Amino acid sequence: MTTEKLKQTLQALLNRLKTDKRALVLLCAAALLLLAVVGTDLHTGKKAKSQAEAVPAPAAQESDEARLCALLESIRGAGKTRVMLTYSEGEKTVYACAADSENEQSGASVRSREKRDPVLLKGGDGQSGLVERTLSPVVQGVAVVCEGAGDPAVRARIVAAVSALFSLGANHISVAEMAN
Repeated sequence: MTTEKLKQTLQALLNRLKTDKRALVLLCAAALLLLAVVGTDLHTGKKAKSQAEAVPAPAAQESDEARLCALLESIRGAGKTRVMLTYSEGEKTVYACAADSENEQSGASVRSREKRDPVLLKGGDGQSGLVERTLSPVVQGVAVVCEGAGDPAVRARIVAAVSALFSLGANHISVAEMAN
């Protein structure tokens, strides 16, 4: 696309936005949604964690695995145990939004519009969003390897414990006997 054609296309888009208020509202809503998804702080130019960075840090994952391993080793007959956790998604941060609604009446119909803007805090290093809550990572599957997994009763107690801890079905829990 040539530069002149690009300028003409942008000018046509701007003219349409000036005359069609619905297109302007849709564009603003799309921009807010994009900001919420990407988590970009426009003032400082910093970006929030990407999806790859949102996966639990190895130290946090190892801590969860160590705690689960210690618990499972305390089950009668389990013996020495090793575990591995997999996550379907990483930690998520939910930012607070200020909602502003307005009613527009035209003839016999009333139309409501709601505008949601993120709440920004000014700090020493620029602006940042007000954190409403942080959602913990979601465990997707658990693999357990232990000395006592050859015994069906031990295996069942391990599956029951892991299932209760992480609200997982048995199809997301693997229990295998440890090699000598």
